[in-house]
Amino acid sequence: MSEGWARKNEAERVANGPRWEAGAVLASKIRTVHFVRHAQATHNLAAKEEGRIAYMDPTHHDARLTEGGMKQCDGRLREHAKSVAGEVDLVLVSPCTRATDTALRGFGGDVSESVKWYALECLREKSGQHPCDGRRAVSQLKAEFPKINYSLMEDDEDVYGEKTLGEERETDEMVAARARQFLAFLDGRPERNVVVVTHSAFLCVLFNRVVTCGSDLRRWYENCEMRTTHFTITENEGEGEDRN
Repeated sequence: MSEGWARKNEAERVANGPRWEAGAVLASKIRTVHFVRHAQATHNLAAKEEGRIAYMDPTHHDARLTEGGMKQCDGRLREHAKSVAGEVDLVLVSPCTRATDTALRGFGGDVSESVKWYALECLREKSGQHPCDGRRAVSQLKAEFPKINYSLMEDDEDVYGEKTLGEERETDEMVAARARQFLAFLDGRPERNVVVVTHSAFLCVLFNRVVTCGSDLRRWYENCEMRTTHFTITENEGEGEDRN
């Protein structure tokens, strides 16, 4: 069985599994989670001028932040970060450069030195045919971002490209499977105040297909937007209850 088909089968297995709740107030498992979409990157800017065809441009592989994106991090995201940094005890990032760079620019100067920073493969954008959603080798990323712990990344090279995935792009079900991997990881951590820097399509699938939550979390994230929620990670027999 190819790796792409294995991923598809896993996605189908978990697609109708138990849901999770955001906005709930169950004290035993409650976490405060700050979800952030990366700041503007080169493919975002190009798409404004050229349309979605820009996403197919190989020059945007593992897209970097634009000057405007850097200003977003230094401005509104840094302001948000300062207001919560004293309580944050874990930062989780997508290994794609634009998300990692957003996290470091927004939170790197304010959170405690004791805070752990991890890159998680499961947090990356819906992957496949768009070069902008690929990532560089972990060995390259480590050299550029020494603050990030990449020990949880199993593969040095990108395993979510079009050739290895077996799809033009991941289906929503495949992304939902990754979202559940993220939730399972979070459930196993002791930290209770967490920053998660990721991507728009991942967040859309997480909050519309996996997590039971209110409409404020289900709407599309803009570049460099942060939303904070009380996140209760408890598996439910049914779809759970929206407690926002």
